[in-house]
Amino acid sequence: MTFESALSMLRRRWVALILCVLAGIGGAFAHVHTSAKLYRSTARLFINIPAAQSTQEALQGVQLSSQLIQSYADIVSSRTTAQQVKDRLGLSESAAQIASKLSATPQPNTLIIAVSATDTAPARAQSIAQAAAVVLNDSVQSLEHDRTPTSAVEASIIDDANTPGAPISPRPTRDLLLGLILGLIAGVAVSLVVEALDRSVKTTSEVERLVGAPPLAVVPKIKGSTPLLAGEPLQTPAAESYRALRTSLRFLDLDAPLRSLVVTSPSADEGKSTTAANLALALAQAGERVILVDADLRQAGLSELLDIESAVGLTGVLTGEVALEVALQQYRPTMQVLAAGALPPNPSELLGSQRMSALVSDLVARCDVVIFDAPPVLPVTDAVVLSTQVDGTTLVVNYGRTPRNHAAEAARRISTVDAELVGFILNRRPKPDTSAYYSAYQPRESPALRPPIEA
Repeated sequence: MTFESALSMLRRRWVALILCVLAGIGGAFAHVHTSAKLYRSTARLFINIPAAQSTQEALQGVQLSSQLIQSYADIVSSRTTAQQVKDRLGLSESAAQIASKLSATPQPNTLIIAVSATDTAPARAQSIAQAAAVVLNDSVQSLEHDRTPTSAVEASIIDDANTPGAPISPRPTRDLLLGLILGLIAGVAVSLVVEALDRSVKTTSEVERLVGAPPLAVVPKIKGSTPLLAGEPLQTPAAESYRALRTSLRFLDLDAPLRSLVVTSPSADEGKSTTAANLALALAQAGERVILVDADLRQAGLSELLDIESAVGLTGVLTGEVALEVALQQYRPTMQVLAAGALPPNPSELLGSQRMSALVSDLVARCDVVIFDAPPVLPVTDAVVLSTQVDGTTLVVNYGRTPRNHAAEAARRISTVDAELVGFILNRRPKPDTSAYYSAYQPRESPALRPPIEA
């Protein structure tokens, strides 16, 4: 994973990251305010090792000294020492409880042992540490009493135990910083796990590899009540993305431009109808003659999206109940819409019929581009059947929602009938930082670019 891809992943998973950071800081805050304060007091003893009488004794003494110092340090936390401290101070705790408060650490490369005691009361921590140091001093003398004065080890207290002024735990600054660091680590870990479990598409390169077709446009999420281009200001990322889609389709093949196009998606609710409608509007705004056909004969949605009559439409034309001229509805000066009409019991048969093939030819002859809003590919075969009768098919995949295997399977089904998948649209991607360009750069609107008045 590159640095850029890692940053992109964290931006996508910022909710998990923030929640883990807040949990880490919250846990540290709770620890600081609920934990009992602990104080530590330390006394230091010097262990005097007799001087070596020969070279051999000197060589052996280096190792023996370190072992001896560690042995005396271990005596401090023994039950015997704890019991003697308890008796000296008249404490109510058991010897085991007192032993758990005691510790001794040999200072590296020295003959000094630091004897420490931890307690919730500063004065008691000082008295326990001092008593333990005295007991250790007495223990050394007792263990060495059989040796000659020249060979006996001696201990002496060089620093009495002090009364601590500040607790060693909790430490608000340290604990909060540690909580922040642990929260960040946990957030990154959770983000990586969620990212690994997320099988949805997120980049154009990824989708291009899956479907084997080029990206035509990347459409950001559209905020507001209407998803239509005509209802937005001209200079927005969403409007620009549909104009980019229009341009991409124009330059697919300059010698043989697309005259008929199916817009579909792997599954439902991925934005195919919105994409088809906005593409038609973008083409109409550029002065091209466009016919938008609602070929989703199972869950027709263009009529509601465009607020047009839905009773008469494609099914009536295919069954011969109504003439094409009557069914076509003028939506813009250069844009007509053919609604779905009554939903039939056999959509696939109608879309794959000879009458549908003849209708496609008739529609192409009437305009520059015909756009078909087809059902999703995976649930039904309608879009695959219809794609064999047009110049090209484009696939709308939803950022962060369309599974990778769904995108690949939809492309495979289209290719199995020798239909041409001209490209894909990555839909509803969160707006990148560069979207600020559109608010900063606002060229003057010319009369030619103004949305045409509804007929």
